[in-house]
Formats: sequence, C-alpha cells, structure tokens
Amino acid sequence: MNTYKKYAFAIQILSSIMIFASTIITFAYWFVPTTYQKFSSNGLLLSCDNFDTTTLTVSQKIMGFFVSGISTGLLIFALFLIIKLMKYMQNNEYFSLHTIALLKRITKIALIYAIYTPISNTILSLITSFNNPVGQRTITLTFGSAEILNIIIFCFMFLIMTIFQKGYELKHEQELTI
Repeated sequence: MNTYKKYAFAIQILSSIMIFASTIITFAYWFVPTTYQKFSSNGLLLSCDNFDTTTLTVSQKIMGFFVSGISTGLLIFALFLIIKLMKYMQNNEYFSLHTIALLKRITKIALIYAIYTPISNTILSLITSFNNPVGQRTITLTFGSAEILNIIIFCFMFLIMTIFQKGYELKHEQELTI
C-alpha cells in the first residue's frame, strides 16, 4: 500500500469520526447542555456559539437545533463526499472526471457553508433572545474579514475546479479526435 493510499484511508477514518462527533455535539449542545458544558469546560469541545441553552424554551431549542443542523448537515454531506473521494484516490483515480466532479461539489458545499455561517449566527441570535423582554432582544449580524476571506477562498477553489473540469473535458474530446 503506497503512502497516498494510507493517507486516503486515514482521512476516511477521520471523516467518519467527524460525522459521528458533529452529529452528537450538535444534538448535545441544544438538548443536553449540562453534558455539553462539562466536555467543553474540560477543553474537549470548542464552541463557537455563545448562547446559554439551559435557559431556552423547548421551541427555541428546536429552532436553534434546526438552524445549527443545517450547518452540521452541510459538514456531514461534505465529509461523505470526502470519503467517496478518498475511495477514488485508493483506486489510483487522481485526475479522473469523478474526482474532479467530487472536488467541485466539495468546494461548492464549502462555499455554501461559508455564506450560511453569518446568516445562521444572525438567526441564532434572534432565536436565543426571542423570549427576552422588549428592548432586550438582539439581532447581531457579524460579517468580518474571516467570513469574507473564506468566501473568496472557496469561490477561487470552485473556479479552479471548474477550470480543471473544463480542461479534462477538452483533453478527452481531443483524444477522441483523429
């Protein structure tokens, strides 16, 4: 087994673990906050959200879980595609149409994720402060340089994958021409 196949197998295993862990973490954050806080206070989990879910109503938790679940769903879908990509790598299909199409789909999902992140944070700020008294409800829209940089990087990667795909199609077309 060559080095690339070993790396591909390791990435498959790590992706599978991340699929399982991200599902459990998202669920625990919204529905079992005390357990989540124990793990995050020990440094085992990193939380990007600054919401105290212990004080939220059941409807707020369900709505928050749905909004967070979309982010998690995008991550899980991308990880499934990465696992599929690694299987192609193990079969020595480095520059096939399948791998290029998968890379293009992965970058498209990453771009959607980068765009959805500030939107979800805004929706979550509304959901978590919805039951606050009037005047204490907040809607925060954070769109900083990190979000802009992520969007630019994933747009650029998507463009590169589109160029790769077009180049592969032209190469294949020329091979068929006599």
